[in-house]
This record gives sequence, C-alpha cells and structure tokens, in this order.
Amino acid sequence: MTTGMQFGRYTLRERLGTGGMASVWKAVDESGRPLVVKRILPSLAADAEFVAMFDYEARLSARMNHCNIVRVLDHGDYEGERYLAMEELDGRDLSTVMMAAVGSGGSPSPALGAYVAREAARALAYVHALTGDDGKPRDLVHRDVSLSNVMLGFDGSVKLLDFGVAKALAEQRTQRTQAGVLKGKWSYLAPEQIEGGEVDQRADLFALGIVLWEMLTGKRLFKAATGLETLEKVRAARVLPPSTLNAQVPPALDAIVLKALAKAPGDRWRSAAELAAALDKVVTTLGFDRRRLMTTMATLFPDDAPLWGEEDTQPMPRADGEWLNLHEEVTGRLVPPSSLPPLRLPPLPQRARARLWRLLIAAALAALLGGFTGWQISLLHAAR
Repeated sequence: MTTGMQFGRYTLRERLGTGGMASVWKAVDESGRPLVVKRILPSLAADAEFVAMFDYEARLSARMNHCNIVRVLDHGDYEGERYLAMEELDGRDLSTVMMAAVGSGGSPSPALGAYVAREAARALAYVHALTGDDGKPRDLVHRDVSLSNVMLGFDGSVKLLDFGVAKALAEQRTQRTQAGVLKGKWSYLAPEQIEGGEVDQRADLFALGIVLWEMLTGKRLFKAATGLETLEKVRAARVLPPSTLNAQVPPALDAIVLKALAKAPGDRWRSAAELAAALDKVVTTLGFDRRRLMTTMATLFPDDAPLWGEEDTQPMPRADGEWLNLHEEVTGRLVPPSSLPPLRLPPLPQRARARLWRLLIAAALAALLGGFTGWQISLLHAAR
C-alpha cells in the first residue's frame, strides 16, 4: 500500500506490513530523511500496562548505540497512537536471505552462519549489559531472537531488530497464557519458557543457537506441523549436530551450537559475550568478513543490491591461497584457483544497464573533449 499520509512530523510513504504488534511504514521526516515508522496497534495502545512498559523500553532503546542494533531515532505519541521511528535498513531479513541461499543450490555456508551469529551475539552482549538511569543492570532479555529479526544489509552490516519493545511485548503476550495457549514465536522459545521456569538472558542464547543451527542446515529445528508438536520438540530440546545435515560444518562450530542449545540454562554459554568470542575464532579461521557478506548479498539479490562498481563484489582471497567465487560464496565450498572456471557475472539489471550506458557515453564525450582540447593546445604551441 502506497500513500502520502501525514503522521505527526512524518510522511508515511508505503506500508510494509502489519504484525502482531504494529504496522510498519516506509516514511520520511521533515527534512526528507528516509526512515521506518512502527505504529503500535490500537488493541495494545489501549492497554495501560503495556503502554507504560513500552514507553520505558522505547526510552531505553533510544539510548542504544551499537553497530549491530537498529537505531531508534524517535518515539512518542501522536493523537493517542504510540510509535517508533527507526533507521531505514537497505537489505533483507535473515529468513529471506536463507530462502534465497538454499534455493540457489548447495549447502548453506558455515562461514556465513558463524559470521552472522557472531554479530548478533555482539548485539545481545551489548544490550544484556545495559544499565538504567540509576546505573543498575536492567537484565534485558530480547525474547524474540529469530531469523526474521536479524537484518543483513547490502553494505555488509548485520543488525538485530526489535529490541526496544521486545520486553514490553513479551510481558503482555509471550509470558502470559490465554485459554492455555502460549503466545509468541513458539519455534524460537527456550524450554524454560514453556515449562514456566525463570527466564533470563540465556533464553536469548538458546534462540540464537536455533538461528545458527537453521543457518547451517537450511532447515527448521523445532518447527512442526502443529503448535503443540512444536512446543513438545522445544521442551525435549533434542538437537542433532549441524554437521550431520551439512558436512561442511567444522567440529568447532558443531560444539558451539550444541552448547548454545543445551536444555538446561546452566549448561549453555555463560553470556552472549562468551558466545561471540567463541564464534569469532571460527569466523577468523574460515576467513569471513563484512566484505564477503556484501558479495553474498549482491549475488543473492542482484536486482536490489548496489550497482557493481559502487561496492566491491569481487571474490575475496583467503590466507591459505584458496578463493571463493560468487557461487561458492553462498555454498561455502572451497576450490583451488587453478580449477576455477572463468568468472561469469549474472546479467546486469535493467537499471544497471541504463546507468552503464550513461557512464560510457559520458566517458566517450570526456575523451573526445579532452582530445579536442589537447589538439587546440598543440596548434597553439605550433603557432608560437
């Protein structure tokens, strides 16, 4: 839905969708800066307890300043309707990326999975350590870490979404039961959330473990045909090592995933920072970095990524002398340089072809004018 509706100091351009908490809009502010506005649904805005918690969490989220967390630029109340204004991210959520990667053939890339999980763990570590105005730890728990709440940017960024309102929403919907039905993304819950135990930051580590397992295997871990079956699978927490489904997964990454997915919270990683440090060793060994994520995104979404030449989307060399070409970037399979076929890029999108022609014409004119000017100068020198 495209519109030009005014909402306070924002002009809503396009509705991106509506979820269980809010409607999401592409918008611009008074200066024309693009951003995203989340308008809290009226059913939640009428709940005084939710509104009070939302306002507190929104203020706290506006203080967050971390490269792996989407920035909240503004929050408030417009004619009785709560909202958040956030930075606009040019990319795709991890769910969309994984569907595209798996659809391209081959096995999911362990290097990509480890890198994205490390960046998400760094975001969790930052927020888990946040303090309130009184300087005391807030013990925040995201409670909604999932494929759809991790965004991968065409610039190689990895950002965790929806931290500002996650706790408020969880208190109202995820942690309460209505007619015996637990609300929330069931397939990303930790066992203690189902069993009514104490929920702390280790539930986020379990959820991130699910995300990483799914990135490494290209399959859903606990998702079943019915909600009840999903909850039973979460409660049992029986997990196969990812390498049983993807032989490319190294043992060190298997061990990291299984520890994050331990049924008992005390058997998991002690903190998100500890998990991030473990993943960092794997990422370094596999040689993945932000630039290679840019390559992956440009390969998976060639019509939407920045035009070639604006970003470096060439294959990245590894320390051991091996290369990953554009296809192996997604599948994670290494091949020696001598066996690489000639690099064939996919066809340029229409807008890229049009721009390329404009650049070629401009270059030709510049060369022609430059040659004409040089010819004039030569005549002047000859006349002297």
